[in-house]
Amino acid sequence: MNSVIKKQNGIVFTPEWVADFMIDEAFKNKKFTGKEKILDAGCGTGVFSVIAAEKFSKLTDKKIEKVIEENIYFIDISEQHIKETEQNLQKIAGGKVKKFSAIKDDFCFHNFDEKFDFIIGNPPYVRIQNLEDRRGKLQSNFITASNGSIDLYFCFFERALKLLKDDGKISFITPNSHFYSSAGKNLRDLLLPHLERIINFDHFQVFKDATTYTTITILNKNENISFLYVENHKADFEKLNYKKIFIENLKSERWEFFEQEFSDKIAKLNKKYSSLQEIADIHYGIATLKDDIYIFSPEKIDEKYFYKDGFKIEKNLCVPIIKASTYKGLDQNLWMIFPYEKEKVISKNIFQNKYSEAYKYFLRNREILENRDKGGGKDYEEFYAFGRNQGLKTSFGRKIITSTMNMSPHFYVVEDERTSFFAGYCIKPKDPKIDLYDLCEALNSNLMKEYISSVSKSYRGGYKSYAKSFIKDFVHPEFYKPQPALF
Repeated sequence: MNSVIKKQNGIVFTPEWVADFMIDEAFKNKKFTGKEKILDAGCGTGVFSVIAAEKFSKLTDKKIEKVIEENIYFIDISEQHIKETEQNLQKIAGGKVKKFSAIKDDFCFHNFDEKFDFIIGNPPYVRIQNLEDRRGKLQSNFITASNGSIDLYFCFFERALKLLKDDGKISFITPNSHFYSSAGKNLRDLLLPHLERIINFDHFQVFKDATTYTTITILNKNENISFLYVENHKADFEKLNYKKIFIENLKSERWEFFEQEFSDKIAKLNKKYSSLQEIADIHYGIATLKDDIYIFSPEKIDEKYFYKDGFKIEKNLCVPIIKASTYKGLDQNLWMIFPYEKEKVISKNIFQNKYSEAYKYFLRNREILENRDKGGGKDYEEFYAFGRNQGLKTSFGRKIITSTMNMSPHFYVVEDERTSFFAGYCIKPKDPKIDLYDLCEALNSNLMKEYISSVSKSYRGGYKSYAKSFIKDFVHPEFYKPQPALF
């Protein structure tokens, strides 16, 4: 199957070591009668069906061919995948299988005649907007598909829960984005009471041919009060150190996997102290949509001009700027051409007269600038305007800045009020009495690191997101509520 078709259908094949563990987790502590029904939802090439059949045969002393004929069900929308699964099952049975319980259909809409003891699999990872032929039907039939830019695997969870027997289990590997995405709220609400175990691979890449942040989720039909959670950053499942998470502590807004002790600590802080967003404004930086045109280190400098790409740029049109994603507290020698006055773009006539050299530079780059926003740059008020208006005012002034991604907290005070920034966030206290350096120290604390490790999105290499959506709810004992001032 070619890579384009695989991508369109959200196909990412599961490594055997993962499937083996997932089936063990589903079968754990189960007393088998030999009559259990196992469904491989979106079977692909049949890795789950094969491993489940082999394990079930050993656990029940039932012949492998009989297990395949009587206990293993598999469904896929692809005829090719159905045939490959049948072939792989036939191999382990020595060609003795006389019939298969194979279903070529859409798992989300197939009318099954029975319910299942186990539903296992790796649902397709594909955005609903890429499913034009099924989008409307999914949105009208699945509560998990009714909210925003959802992924097809949301509907697989919802359908699987409806097809599960009362004492059954679901074992799926999926992306982990539903832990915190706004579109995942309905899915979080649906899954929450049924959680038994989550093995979150976090930034570790399970699949060799795809950058996907994944998690294994084990569900049951019970109304649970707690579940086990662990982050696993390696290609095996040895020595997993699970922590017990109480369901009542998980917020609908996003899942934060705090142990009870830390949850109690956060709850006490929330009662007594303010969150970061209560005591400070958090802003994203300048967004030009073509930074290499506007932001530069001067090739040379004289009394009136900076020099860039062989052009002269009026110095009084430029402001110092920091790239937050690489800032370590040292001067980066970066300047930004800032064609604005009082947050409004300078008109063409004034610009030509007052900054004629810079205007020549922009004219040379006009085609590049007008091609921003897929050609929408032609409709900007002036072709040299920034791609977005964000940060025109808020990026200046005394502030604390941070990158959007960090291995650990890296917040820095910027004293120069003329300095702007991009590729990150700034924090500005609402009360002028709040000391920037004391606030910065609180933001760089171990408490912040511990907080982000539990609530934030992860990226390859162990980086964590320090986006506003994650840091805004951070609470620290220095964020006093009773007093109007912080310190």
